[in-house]
Amino acid sequence: MYRIQKILSTLGILSRRECESKIKDGSIMVNNKVTLIGAKVKNGDRITYNNKNYIVNENIFLELDKILLYHKPCGEIVSRKDTHSRKTVFSNLPFVQGKWINIGRLDYNTSGLLLFTNNGNIANYLMHPSSNISRTYEVFIDSMLTDSEISKCVHGVDIGKSETGQFTHINKIYRKNEIKYLVTMNTGKNREIRRIFKTLKKRVIKLKRIEFSNIKLSGLKIGTHRYLTDKEKNLLRLPFD
Repeated sequence: MYRIQKILSTLGILSRRECESKIKDGSIMVNNKVTLIGAKVKNGDRITYNNKNYIVNENIFLELDKILLYHKPCGEIVSRKDTHSRKTVFSNLPFVQGKWINIGRLDYNTSGLLLFTNNGNIANYLMHPSSNISRTYEVFIDSMLTDSEISKCVHGVDIGKSETGQFTHINKIYRKNEIKYLVTMNTGKNREIRRIFKTLKKRVIKLKRIEFSNIKLSGLKIGTHRYLTDKEKNLLRLPFD
């Protein structure tokens, strides 16, 4: 059984907040009876809103709380529409009840791990700064960082617009003919990594997100997607059902 707010938001009929408002004013009925906030529905129940009936069935339950992992290539934007007719990440995603909500963003020239969900509460929780969720990236730059510059990255760098950019961890990865760092951060300011390295007068050659919390990109081909397993969902420690 699921709360009626979850069912209607998953179907894309109302957001949870809108649903609560409509329940309070008596606009939503279950099995011909005015319902209450927090009420749950089961398979076979009939929800009535705006003179339309929605029958709860197992297919709806299967569509609840989807979380999708997508390996974003460079050259795609994280937006449903673009004035320059560039390809969007949403064109590669499967159908879902409701709509896919991107959990954070990657810029046009950044590739890697991007999560989507059809549950607004999950999206808000995973994006909110108070959740303190780590993100790990591979960064290829044009010259090595000094010890002093590494220290600045960890303690915070002024990146303009009254904002500070900061890594929680940064590690050099020794590879032939490449200068590569693994960086981890708990924030998601606009183009934060690129702005940190620009402040240090380093050019970012390639940037790729490889991990979000405990979810890893490894093994997923670029431009493809997969659903998170129940085990992976549990790793995200979502604070609600």
